[in-house]
Amino acid sequence: MTYLRSSLAALSVAGLAVAASPAIAGNLDAAAVSKIFPGQFEAKVKGYRVFFSGSRGGKLRGEAYGRQDEGRWYAKGGKLCVAWNDWTDGKAMCGNIVQQNGWYVATSAQGEVLKFRRTDVAMQ
Repeated sequence: MTYLRSSLAALSVAGLAVAASPAIAGNLDAAAVSKIFPGQFEAKVKGYRVFFSGSRGGKLRGEAYGRQDEGRWYAKGGKLCVAWNDWTDGKAMCGNIVQQNGWYVATSAQGEVLKFRRTDVAMQ
């Protein structure tokens, strides 16, 4: 369970989700980050599949393997920041996002952290 929690926390490093658009070279800018929500999203985090939704007002709701959490998102400069009540203990994690082959990818100094994309599928 600790591994799942730490993996879900990694979901926050990228800030989560971005609307589908043509391939973009480099990080999304502040304008693109501010247009991310509302929407339904799917993410892959260290082998886990996570579904989440985000409102334009900054609220998040997520589910992974029967565990649910709520949180908030906000833009800080050109980065998207996300804080989950449980999965990140309320700590905000911020990151730049790039697009690769239809997925948005967040990386840290250790490499790829997560992949995510918009989906029409509601949380499972």
